Amino acid sequence: MKLLQICPEAPGKHSGGQLVIRQTLLSLAGNGWNVDYIGPVIEDPQIRALYSHLYVLEPGNNVLLRVYDTLHGNTNQRYRSWKKLELDFDSYDGIVMEFTKLDYVLERVPKDRLFVRVHNVEADFSMKNFRYNRTINNYIDKILSPGREKKIVKEAAKLIVLTEKDRRRLEELYQVPDEKIVTIPVCVENRRKMDGETADEKTVNMILTGSLWFGPNYEGIKWFLKNVFTRLDIPCSLIIAGARPNEELIGLISNMKGVTLVDSPESMEPYFQKSDLAITPIFDGAGMKVKVAEALSYGLPVVGTSHAFEGYSIGHQVNSYHADSPEEFIESIRHFYGLSQEGKRKMKSSSHRLFLECYSQERSCELFRQVLERSGIL
Repeated sequence: MKLLQICPEAPGKHSGGQLVIRQTLLSLAGNGWNVDYIGPVIEDPQIRALYSHLYVLEPGNNVLLRVYDTLHGNTNQRYRSWKKLELDFDSYDGIVMEFTKLDYVLERVPKDRLFVRVHNVEADFSMKNFRYNRTINNYIDKILSPGREKKIVKEAAKLIVLTEKDRRRLEELYQVPDEKIVTIPVCVENRRKMDGETADEKTVNMILTGSLWFGPNYEGIKWFLKNVFTRLDIPCSLIIAGARPNEELIGLISNMKGVTLVDSPESMEPYFQKSDLAITPIFDGAGMKVKVAEALSYGLPVVGTSHAFEGYSIGHQVNSYHADSPEEFIESIRHFYGLSQEGKRKMKSSSHRLFLECYSQERSCELFRQVLERSGIL
């Protein structure tokens, strides 16, 4: 079977969006299907090698054209490259588009074969992004996103959402029929190499990850440092690792004992491997938090908010911890610290078992095959 994946950003490992796009690719290729790609340059040679053909769209640098396109609702810097692309879209059995952003794609692709991976409800995401970062680009995005998204969700053959919450929101905003939407959660590759033992039973080594420039992420981190970490009375350490931390966060962390900041690491693996517990103090944002699936893939229990666990089947004190207040975070971390080595090992095994059953790449391959089968493409 011949499929096409259309992406506004390249698949990779450095952000939630990149990881979900990568999940789509691995799910399609993992079923033995041939996949072509349209989008920005892919830096990772291993990812590039999984595609049959690559159609790289170069960003435009003509300022006047960019202004003209923006005034006509096309803000993507690769729009002109897309217009010049010569490709027979009817030759594909199915087309998978990432995000509900590229409404101009609808003019050229067969919509009865168009599957859209809904990473976020863009109408909500763009509004919240502008609230935290009031730039002109974010303002334009906030104004244009609802209209673009409405066109896409109405004309696509299938919408693949990450969570039931996003399903309900699409139905509420755009009156999309329920049968048009399917749910495939965030899934990642298995990363667990540990035996489930902690390196030092006297210290809880915590990790907190994410795109550190994104408002809800750094606001959550600041909240955790101020209201939880400084109040912990047990031996513990914290690694904060992620892309592009802002100056406020850098300054705050520089004065805190026991906290290490890792700015835009090439790989998160070394930091997950030396940790015992993942922390996700997220109270706002959109979509499903990839960082939770990543932690579970390493066999790490997660202490997270209800918002962070949207889309996940978490068992409190079984495979992770629900916590929405400073007291609940402190109590959960203390609970983990107080477990025996055997108790910690069992909780880590339970968190990894949840990952394998629900959020592994193998599970994603199975779910994508079911979607295409039920759509009559297979």
